[in-house]
Amino acid sequence: MKLAGIFARHWDVFAGAKPYLLNAAHHRAAEAVRACRTAALGAEVYECPCCKRKRLRYHSCNHRACTQCGKHKQHEWSQAQEAKLLDTDYYLLTFTLPAELRVTCYKQQQWFYGIMFDAVSDTLKALDLKHKRVLPDGVFNPDTLGFTAVLHTWTREMQYHPHIHVVMPGLSLANDGQRIHRPAHADYMMPHRAIAKRFQILLRRKIAAHDAQTQRGDLAAIPQAGWNKRWVVDVEAVGNGRSALRYLARYVHRSAVSEQRILGATPDGRIKLNCQNSRTKRWQVIMLDPHEFLRRWCLHVLPKGFTRVRHYGYLSAAAVEKLGKIRDILQMPEAMPKPKRPGAARPDCACCKRPMELLGSVTRYGQWRPSPSALFDLGLARLQASGPAATHPIPDTG
Repeated sequence: MKLAGIFARHWDVFAGAKPYLLNAAHHRAAEAVRACRTAALGAEVYECPCCKRKRLRYHSCNHRACTQCGKHKQHEWSQAQEAKLLDTDYYLLTFTLPAELRVTCYKQQQWFYGIMFDAVSDTLKALDLKHKRVLPDGVFNPDTLGFTAVLHTWTREMQYHPHIHVVMPGLSLANDGQRIHRPAHADYMMPHRAIAKRFQILLRRKIAAHDAQTQRGDLAAIPQAGWNKRWVVDVEAVGNGRSALRYLARYVHRSAVSEQRILGATPDGRIKLNCQNSRTKRWQVIMLDPHEFLRRWCLHVLPKGFTRVRHYGYLSAAAVEKLGKIRDILQMPEAMPKPKRPGAARPDCACCKRPMELLGSVTRYGQWRPSPSALFDLGLARLQASGPAATHPIPDTG
C-alpha cells in the first residue's frame, strides 16, 4: 500500500478536522508526498531508438518525510561514513528523553532539538577515554574526541520518542596531536550512569538559559518527576563501527515508516501496520485509524532546514587535518574519496528490450527542456536542412 494513496484519500479531511495539530512544515511534507513521482513534479521523456516508443519517468520530491525517496542518499551517506572508519573499536551511545520532557520537546522542537544536540556534545567532551571516567562538572577534556550524532524521533509503532544516537570511535587525539588514547578494554567504555547524569544536568541548564534569554517558562512547565527519575543513556560496544553506521543510515534520509510495513487496509478502513515488538523481537500487525496514522506521521516531520545529522571533533568537516593525523598514527591508508552518486539508469523499452534515449524533461510548470544531445541533433538537422546558402564560410584574409 502506498503512503501517497493514504494521503490522497484522507489528508484533506484530517487537515480540516484538526488544523491545530499542523504547521507549515506538515503541509509542505504532505504536499511533497502526494506529488512525488506524479505529473505534478514533471518528468523525463525517453524514446526507443528502434520503435520510437516514448516513456515518462516522473520526478521525485526528495523530501525526507517521503517513503519513496532517500534510498540513494542513504546509500551515499553510509558509504561516505564507512570511508572514514578508523582502525579501532567503536561505541554506540543512545541519549533518551524521559516521557515527562517529550511534550515540551515536541511543542518547542524548533529550538529544543538543538539544545539536545548541544547537551550531548558537551557531555561527550567531558569524557576521558584514557582513564574511563567523566571529568568533574565544568571541566572539558583537552584531548579531541570525534563522534557522529543522529536525531531519531519514532518508535516501531510511529509513536513520539525523541532520542539521539551517537557513533563514537574508541580513541581520542592528544592535545599535542602526536598521540592517541584508547579505553583499556574494548568491550567497556565507561559508566553509563555518569554519562546520563551529566546529560541531565547540562540539558536542564540549557533549558533554563533559553528561558532567561527569551523570557519563557518552559522549564517550569516540565513535571518535576522528569528530573527526579534516573535518566538512561545506553552505551554499547559495536566492534569496527560498520554495522552501527549502517543501522544509523536507515534514519538519516528516511521517514518514520516504510511502505513495506504498510500492509493495506481492513474492510472498515483501518490501516494495517507491521511492527516489531522491541522486547520479543517478533513481528505483529496493529490496526490504526487513518487519522491516527496521519497524526503519528506528522509527529516526525522536522522543522524546515533542521539538520538531523551532525559531526563533531575530528570527524567534523573542519577537522580534516586532525583526522589525517590519527590515520597516520594508526598507519592507515588515506581515506577514500566520497563516492559519486550514480546516475539513474536509462529505462529499457518494453517492446525492444533496449535502453531508451533521453529526449528531455518537462518541468512542473509544463516547460519543455530538451536534453543536450537532443538539442545538438536538432540544431544539426536544421543546419543540414537549410542547405549551402545558410552556411558561413571562413573569409579569405589573404
